[in-house]
Amino acid sequence: MLSRLLKPHNIVCVICYILFMGFAFNSKIVDALVLYVSEKNGKPVYVTKKKEYAAITGQESNSKPILAIRYRTKSQEQDNDNEYNVELKDESNDQQTLMKDLEDNDGKDLDNCEEDNVEIPNNSEEEINSDSSKQKISSISDSQNELKLESTIIKPTSKTESPKENKAISENPFDEIKEVKIAKKKSDSSSDDDTPASAKEYIDAIYKNKWEYSEISDRYVVKYDSDTYIVLTIKPGLQKMLENILAKYNTRISAAVIEDPFTGEILAIASSHKNKVLKIEDDDFKTSNWAFKATFPVASIFKIITASAGIDTGKITSNSNFLAYKKSYMKVWKAFASSHNGVFGSVAKKAGRSTVNKYASAYGFNKNFFFDLPVGKSICSLSTNNVKMGQDAAGLNKDFLVSPMHVASIVSTVLNRGKTLKPYLVDTVIKKGKVVFKRRPFQLAQPIKESTAREIYKMMYATTAVGTGKKGFGGYKKCPNLSKYCGGKTGTLTGSSPNYLYTWFGGFTKVTGRDLCIVTLSGQKDHSGTKAASIAGQIAYELYMKRHEDVEEIASK
Repeated sequence: MLSRLLKPHNIVCVICYILFMGFAFNSKIVDALVLYVSEKNGKPVYVTKKKEYAAITGQESNSKPILAIRYRTKSQEQDNDNEYNVELKDESNDQQTLMKDLEDNDGKDLDNCEEDNVEIPNNSEEEINSDSSKQKISSISDSQNELKLESTIIKPTSKTESPKENKAISENPFDEIKEVKIAKKKSDSSSDDDTPASAKEYIDAIYKNKWEYSEISDRYVVKYDSDTYIVLTIKPGLQKMLENILAKYNTRISAAVIEDPFTGEILAIASSHKNKVLKIEDDDFKTSNWAFKATFPVASIFKIITASAGIDTGKITSNSNFLAYKKSYMKVWKAFASSHNGVFGSVAKKAGRSTVNKYASAYGFNKNFFFDLPVGKSICSLSTNNVKMGQDAAGLNKDFLVSPMHVASIVSTVLNRGKTLKPYLVDTVIKKGKVVFKRRPFQLAQPIKESTAREIYKMMYATTAVGTGKKGFGGYKKCPNLSKYCGGKTGTLTGSSPNYLYTWFGGFTKVTGRDLCIVTLSGQKDHSGTKAASIAGQIAYELYMKRHEDVEEIASK
């Protein structure tokens, strides 16, 4: 073999190759990127960045990345420049321009800034759920140094893609926004106004600026500046439906949320106070909306957390029996459907106080809630006293506070096979006819295993079929089996801020052909008022009747 290598023509080839590589490393023809490669649980983890040495986020301190080089040619970069520097000639009519942009850019994946891509391979169920409970729970951390991925770009999920394929986990609330930077040549004399603002600036704008309904595009938009529009995820048809339903019922306080659990899109939000429904175009919609207030007792919604702790750790199953009345026993699924407090107190004791607290934290309690508008922090902490701890785990602690938005996130986690996606309102940002931001589904945490989520999902069906939610989903002649298409968890408890009796329904409906998360809250003076389950049943019925074009769009996903 050595004799072949020493042949004259082979020697010439080797010398030419060395000269070429030396020229490539020192020329401007290529851009060099550093590719860090490490291992985690026997699988490779790749992080590509610019020329700099940095430890891979989330890896152990003794992990030693291996450096490699990959290239991107200047011609590719120039092509990208040309692609994103196309100017529109006619921008006189803002509404028409917006409509055209929405049609032209719908569903496009604008991919640039390749050097900032961070790719993390999917972990298997066994890896996500290792031996200890602490390793099983992947949650958002308040620490800025934990699970943080800088400059993350999440690639789009196709309509046929399983929700299991969401790959990135981060605590940065803006990482999931796909940013398309407009590259500028050195000789370019255009002003800085051609450069899009940051993701945070656009999100701040939806809180500060007025929301408007565009008849031409049939979307809610926020005008950022003279040539930039922020398009919201809210579906006008569903939004109007929620507002009309809340106006129909006599309540002191009410709130409703519809969320797509597989993307995190908020499709509709409504709120009312003393029968006055907030309109989405009102300025106080963003500041006085009860859906964003974490002032309501979580009540029996907390049984989802307790059930998760028991089932996910293997301490119980949905068919486990616990003493319910004197010498009679009840299975966990039936106790869930009928909201039996004693059984869930026993479940909590079986799982352990520290474990239930950990799962509550994994579901987002005692943490900042990442959303495009300010949402209050939900709080809970189980008592060290065994008797009180059992009451807490059953949802009887009035100091366990939560917002309707957070309940939607908890329910959506169950629907999305145990994965928590970041809820969001900003869908697309269009500047001068080009999409400069496009939101993509973004995973924040995985509180429970997929198998656990499926088991709780089945238990939710029992709530509307034979449990405390059955009445709210019955009585519809055109859909007598509505309860069979829905599921969830109810809750009832008196709160202090304001001092009303609150009822919850946190669940889902399949009447659109796919699961949609529905959360309703009703605050009344006493038990005689309308319950949240009845409001949720009305929403599910309206969706079943397909009275809104938005329903067909959702069903097609």
